[in-house]
Amino acid sequence: MIGALPETLSVGGEDYSVRADYRNILQTFEAFQDPELKPAEKWIVAIYLIFEKFSCADDVIHAAQDGFDLEEAQERILWFISAGQPEESIVELPVYNWTQDEQMIFSAVNKVAGKETRELDYLHWWTFLGYFNEIGEGTFSFIVGIRDKLNNHKKLEKHEREFVMKNKKLVKLESPKTESELAEEMENQAIRDEVFG
Repeated sequence: MIGALPETLSVGGEDYSVRADYRNILQTFEAFQDPELKPAEKWIVAIYLIFEKFSCADDVIHAAQDGFDLEEAQERILWFISAGQPEESIVELPVYNWTQDEQMIFSAVNKVAGKETRELDYLHWWTFLGYFNEIGEGTFSFIVGIRDKLNNHKKLEKHEREFVMKNKKLVKLESPKTESELAEEMENQAIRDEVFG
């Protein structure tokens, strides 16, 4: 039906209720950015985060052993996350990161929605994504534009270059760090704090 927000996904001819709130999808994105997880583990996390039938990774593994089609579940998740749009075949460098850019994204989405979306008890992913896709001019779209130019080796305007010089951390997309890298950073910071007091 036109305009309906899907609350189920079909796998193996059976409909399964999904956790359609946008927070579950954002948690899925976090799992896919986790350098500690192997690709298969990321998909298991995605399946149990999205399908209400599962409450943990072991549930997904047991279901797969009983015939639940993980590959079809992955395809249905991709369909759901993309709001039913066909997958893009061209792979481009990322221009935003849901975790790193969280505050800017929510600020922009809230502006479009006309309310604080994080305060809502429930917001369907497709509705959230609709808000996200309608983000207009603002800090987030300005930074995304700069990142896109940098990814495509295009020349920045003078005001963009000045912004990058003053806001390098804001513009640069960071790679997710492993637990050992984070621990090493904390150890180095503790040493600096001890030395410089």
